Amino acid sequence: MRRLWVGLLVLVGMVVSGAGDAWAIPAWARKYGVSCNVCHRPNVPRLNDYGHRFRKLGYRVPEEVGEAPEYKEIGNFLSMRGRMRYEYEDFEKGQNTSRFKWNDATFFYGGANTENLSSFFEWEWEDSNDIALLGQFAWLFGGPDRYAQIRLGQMHTLSRVGWAGFDRPSGISTTDVIGSTLTTTAVPFTLAKDQRGIELTVGLNKDIRLIGQVTNGLNEAGNGTSGSQDDDTEKDIMLAYEQMIGERGSGVTGVFYRGTWHQAAGTSVGGTALVDDDAYTQFAFYRYGLTGSWVFPTPWLAGREGELQGGMIFAHDDVPDLYPTGKSNADGQAYFVGLEQYFKDASVFSRLDFRNVEVSGADQWRRKYTLGAARQVNDYLRLAVEGFVKDQEAANDSFGAQAEAMFNF
Repeated sequence: MRRLWVGLLVLVGMVVSGAGDAWAIPAWARKYGVSCNVCHRPNVPRLNDYGHRFRKLGYRVPEEVGEAPEYKEIGNFLSMRGRMRYEYEDFEKGQNTSRFKWNDATFFYGGANTENLSSFFEWEWEDSNDIALLGQFAWLFGGPDRYAQIRLGQMHTLSRVGWAGFDRPSGISTTDVIGSTLTTTAVPFTLAKDQRGIELTVGLNKDIRLIGQVTNGLNEAGNGTSGSQDDDTEKDIMLAYEQMIGERGSGVTGVFYRGTWHQAAGTSVGGTALVDDDAYTQFAFYRYGLTGSWVFPTPWLAGREGELQGGMIFAHDDVPDLYPTGKSNADGQAYFVGLEQYFKDASVFSRLDFRNVEVSGADQWRRKYTLGAARQVNDYLRLAVEGFVKDQEAANDSFGAQAEAMFNF
């Protein structure tokens, strides 16, 4: 393990040193004729405050709100991305893994279509040979500072389109607080799941927005975007408050989620097959919490900035009344804290994720420590490397590393 961390520190130094100009999904860079570090910091795909405002306004700069866009070059709306990875993990028990992996190939279409309408489509082929499709339309009413927006489709809900912990990561992995389950029940929900539904956003000013969503929720397989119909007539509800703070891009996000999920009838639980009845199969669950980020000038590096990021999410699952195990309702809690140092188009970061997936009974905690770096090499290539240690009570501990080359065209 010591060799792994020494090697990782060497790679971090190599990734950060000699960083070049920053670029992102090139379609909007082509459209506006600017470097993508106008919207991204410290590197792709992480957004700065200006980039997040651009996204909130339906892929418009503030001066374009209310104006019909010029639709001249299709290349200003189309982009492609590919991600190649190497992954290694050493388990305390069982078979270790080491593999090269083509993580995904993705085709994007996005931008403003009229003075009010914008759209975004993402077609992704994943390494498991699954094809994931996201598609959304959004209608914006009002001005750049005070507005209302309706968004509907098959879409990212809050994770990867939010702020202060809900944006895309600078490195490879998303915090387990958002990307993993938070209780010991069978409920497969995470805040990172894509879903189908509708969203209403109200921008109170250029920094504060209120978000409300109604979605189908997850199907029996735990997927929010597959199949042709919802499993029941009930809908999931999400409410969020988001505030950007200051000129550097600090902020806070508060979130509340209430959903239902049906475990498949016939599933064997404690040796008993579940009856096709809500009293046996329907879970109600809740997630709520707060995340935040503080971007500050680094005292010992003139002209450089750092970021402190953290958050907490609490979970509660109501188990079906006639669930065969007679298990009581479950509670979980999760926290994360991260520290990142920005360089020119690069960053070094660390993060601690902590989850206690069984608070009401015997504690079952999970810790993950992450150290990494990311660097934008040129217009089309971003490199990132991460090392991690998973310390899991009554589970299989492990340590490992992953490296990624992201290509954008």
